[in-house]
Amino acid sequence: MRNLVLVILVSLLSFNSLFAQKRTHVRVMPEVQNSYILPLKHNRVDSLNRVCPRLKYIFRTYKNQHIDDPAVRYALDNLKKERAKYYELYRAINTLSDYAENEHIKYMLNYVRHYFETVQAKEEAIRKIEERIKRDSAEFYIRHPEDTTRHDELLNQNLKTLLSFMDRDVNYQWLKEKSRDSVQITLLSASNHPKNLWLNTGRTQYYRFMAENFIGDTIGTWVKVMPRGNQLKFFLDENVYQYKKYTQPKEIKEECRLEASDSIYFVLAEMNVGKLTKRHWMYYSDVTLSFGQGYISSNWASGGENSLSILSDIKYFITYKKKNTTWENSFRYRVGALKSGSEDLSKNEDKLEIQSKLGMKAFRHWNYATQFDMNTVLFKSYNNPKDKKVIATFLTPGNFTLSLGLDFKPRNNISLYLSPIAGQWIYMRDTNLVEPSRYGLEKGKKIKSDAGAKIELKNQHDFFNFLKLDNHLIIFSSYYEQPEKLTLDWRLTLTFKINYFMQTSVYANAVYNQNDSKKIQMKETLNLGIYFRF
Repeated sequence: MRNLVLVILVSLLSFNSLFAQKRTHVRVMPEVQNSYILPLKHNRVDSLNRVCPRLKYIFRTYKNQHIDDPAVRYALDNLKKERAKYYELYRAINTLSDYAENEHIKYMLNYVRHYFETVQAKEEAIRKIEERIKRDSAEFYIRHPEDTTRHDELLNQNLKTLLSFMDRDVNYQWLKEKSRDSVQITLLSASNHPKNLWLNTGRTQYYRFMAENFIGDTIGTWVKVMPRGNQLKFFLDENVYQYKKYTQPKEIKEECRLEASDSIYFVLAEMNVGKLTKRHWMYYSDVTLSFGQGYISSNWASGGENSLSILSDIKYFITYKKKNTTWENSFRYRVGALKSGSEDLSKNEDKLEIQSKLGMKAFRHWNYATQFDMNTVLFKSYNNPKDKKVIATFLTPGNFTLSLGLDFKPRNNISLYLSPIAGQWIYMRDTNLVEPSRYGLEKGKKIKSDAGAKIELKNQHDFFNFLKLDNHLIIFSSYYEQPEKLTLDWRLTLTFKINYFMQTSVYANAVYNQNDSKKIQMKETLNLGIYFRF
C-alpha cells in the first residue's frame, strides 16, 4: 500500500511539471483594438538562430463609421452596386450618397449654421469697436477734454485694420447677406402655442396653424408669405364667426341655463381648405440708360471736339409654363444718339426685336418648338447725316422668320434651337424712300421670301457675382441660294455690376449678310449707365 501511494505521488508531480512547461511556451499576443492580427510564419533557420518572428498588424477601417444608423450604411453599400435605369435617378442617387459619405461637408454646414446664428452678435461687436475708436480718437479728446477715456493710438490702428478687413472680405459679406435672405418668425396664439415659419425672398409659401383664444376656441388660419419676403397675408377659414369677448367677466348672481331650440346649433361647420395655385405666367423687364460725355476747351493744344452719347436698352420678357408646355416671349429695343463737335445730334443705334417661341416636351432636355422672329427700325436711318439719304425706316426693311424644330435646354440659361424648316421674308413698306435693291429685292417688289435651315444659340453665365456674359448667335442657311451665302448674326454682351443700380457694359455685334455687304460688319459700344429691373 505504501508503494502504491508513492507511485501515485510521483505520477502527479510529473504531470504537474509537464503542464507547467506547456504554459511557459504559450505566446501572449499583444491586443490591438479594431484590427486583425496575422503572425508571420518562420522557418527552421529562424528557430535555430533563436530569432523571434515579427508580428504583422493589418488595420481595417470600415466606411461610413460616422453614420450611426446601420440601415443607412447597408443602403449606401448596396446602392453603389446597383445601376438605376434612368440617368436622372442615377445622378440623384450618386449626389445623395456623396453627401452622406462626406463627413467634411457636415462639419462645414455646422460651421455655416453656427455662423448664421451668431451674425447679430458679430454686428454688435463691430458696433462696439466703432464706438471705442470714436471715443478714443484724438479729435474726440480735444473736443471733450472732460472725458477721461484713455487714448490708445496703437490699439485703434489695429481695430481700424480689422474692421477694414471685415468690410472688404468677400466671404464675410456673402455670409452676412445670405443670413438675411431668410428670417424665422414665431406666431403665438393666446395660449402661447408657437408656430414657426420662414420669410424667404422670392418664394411664395403657405403655412397653416390654429389660432386659439384664452378659453380654447380655435379657428383655422392660413399665412401666405409674399414674393418679396417682407409681407404676410392672413386667411381665415370660411363659415366661421367670431364673437366679442369681454376682458373682465361679470359676476353672475343668478343661475343660468342654456337651451337650444334645435340641435343644428351644435353641429360644427365644415372646414374649407384654401386652394393652392401655381403661378404659370412670369414677366419682368430690364431698363438700361447709359451716358457718355467729353469736353475739350477751345485752347486745347492737341485739338479735338466735344462729344455726347446716349444709349437706352429696354427689355421685356413674358413666359408661360404649365406641365409640358412653355411659351417664351421677348421684346427688346435699343436706341442711341451721338453728337460730336458742331454736328447735329444723329442716331447711332436703332433696333426693334420681337421673338416668340412655343415649345412642347419631347424627351429629357429636348422640346418640340416653333418660333417667330421680327426685327426692324423705328426711325429714319441715314448713311451719312450730311447727305440726308434714307437707307432704312420703320418696316423698311422688316425681317420676319418662322421656323419649326427642336429646342435643347439642359439648363434655364442655355438654349440651342435647331430648325431644319425655316422661312424668311424681307418686307419693304416704302420702296420710294429706300431702294429695294439695297436689301436684295428686285425692282418693283416689296417682299422677298426664302427657305432654309436655322440654328440659334442663347446662353447666359454669371461670374464672381459681378460679371455677366450674354451670348446670342443666329445662323440661317438658304436652300435656294449657294451654301456659302449664309446669314450670321452674333451678339455678345459683357456686363460689369458696380452696385445695385449702376453697371458698365460692353456690347459687340457681328453681322454677315451678302445682301448688305460681302464683308463682316462689326459694331462695338462701351457704356456706363443706370440699370433698373422690374
